[in-house]
Amino acid sequence: MGVEKSAYRQPVTPQGLKAIEKGTLTWLDDDMYNNLNTGVLEQYLEEKNLDESFEVSHWSTPKVMYGIAIGAIFSGVTAYIGLKLGLAISAAWYIAYLLGMALKWSPSEVNIATSATTGATHASTGFIFTFPAIFLLASDPRYFLADGPLISNADTFNLAFVGIVASMFAGFLGIMYFIIFRRVWLVEDPLPLPGFEATLKMLDIASDVNTGAVEHARASLKTIGWWTTITMGALFLIEYPLVWLDGKKWALIDFLAEKGHIGEYGLATFYSKGKIHQPSGIDEVTGESLNYTHWSEGAAWNPFAYTYIGVALTPSMFAIGWFMKTRVAFLVNLGTLVGWFFLVPAVVYFNFPIYDATLQSSIPIQEYAKGGSASLQMIAFSKSVRTIAIGSIVGGGMFGLAKMWKTFVNIFADIGSAFKGEGSQEYMEGKGWYEWPLKHIPIFMLITFVSMILIFTVGGFSVLASLVFATVLILTTFLLGAIAVRVMGETGIEPVSGTSFIVLLMLLGVFL
Repeated sequence: MGVEKSAYRQPVTPQGLKAIEKGTLTWLDDDMYNNLNTGVLEQYLEEKNLDESFEVSHWSTPKVMYGIAIGAIFSGVTAYIGLKLGLAISAAWYIAYLLGMALKWSPSEVNIATSATTGATHASTGFIFTFPAIFLLASDPRYFLADGPLISNADTFNLAFVGIVASMFAGFLGIMYFIIFRRVWLVEDPLPLPGFEATLKMLDIASDVNTGAVEHARASLKTIGWWTTITMGALFLIEYPLVWLDGKKWALIDFLAEKGHIGEYGLATFYSKGKIHQPSGIDEVTGESLNYTHWSEGAAWNPFAYTYIGVALTPSMFAIGWFMKTRVAFLVNLGTLVGWFFLVPAVVYFNFPIYDATLQSSIPIQEYAKGGSASLQMIAFSKSVRTIAIGSIVGGGMFGLAKMWKTFVNIFADIGSAFKGEGSQEYMEGKGWYEWPLKHIPIFMLITFVSMILIFTVGGFSVLASLVFATVLILTTFLLGAIAVRVMGETGIEPVSGTSFIVLLMLLGVFL
């Protein structure tokens, strides 16, 4: 039998393999860090957890309630960031971690609290995945048809209520599905999980505090504290509107960029809104950056008019790239390189026809700059290349699922066995449940299906439409959940924009 290969699989270190063979490798030691994503370590820790986790980790209702309370407070923050940036990023788990460390909880207790915090915080994730699609169809002119919006007379608050409640039920169902995803992508074919090492390091510090190794913990916290302070200070200058003049608000760095000049060139041509980018030009009157190099017949020679090259000063992305390491980071960014260095320039250069929904016809992209100039590269991205990217996400996700078909067959066989009353892998004789019973998945699917029909019917939809929506939701929760989990496991971020666009396309299919 050949050795299974993976783009993310790392080689096992000799010391780690020796420790695994002897059974001396344990959680949070150096050999664990050095052998992440080897596959061997994950299988070893899974077996170790099966044997020892019942003694090491104990359920604690107070810790769970602490976590839920903190997560509930930050769920609104997560929703705001997700809708604004397209990334569901939250630091609520860090607050729970600090609380646990201050109270000298064990790493297991900290893990329980932070897990509850993360779950509560991301209760809004389903909403920010789906509601933007409905909102865009109802209000964004970019998605209007010739006779107006696809969804007319939309009651925003009613749709928001339906979306929030529906996403809560879908979230519960997603937790059930994660039983399957955990086995597939954390144990059997582990994904790199960028940023996970940071979480492990935090638990390591909590362990030092709990066991009395205060000096070691203090040194680690000092380093984290300094970099947190530096990052917050830098972002404060980059994003917060400190300068208020002439009825306009600027972040300090934006103000300096717009007012500063090197000869005839304004600094804003290279920097704007937290991004260092290619020369874009500036407004001669206000000094504001044009953000993108505009294409015109007279500037067709300019290569920057065919693409966009820039670096967003986002610490979280730098940190994720750090944990990914060079090879994985390069693989993840291949889509960006292909998109902006090949596809977008090709669309603009070859005057590719772009479909305009308001005109209900396709027009050559350079027509948008007729008689003037326009940022054609951004039009090419939003109306053509983005669709290719979404297809790549779906295609890559579906291909990833297809590759694991044998694993899914075995898991669904386990579900069938559980319904027949046979023993299952998640139950340990004489100890209890190692994880949530698989047989609960179909039960939750049925509960969610019925609940969705009732929720959409109460929300003003017909019974037939509610039935269709409930069916779509059951299927998409699994498929999009699987794709989102895989993408997050590869990149460390949840593809909110991508999944919202997928839902948008699905809704178009349902309505049309």
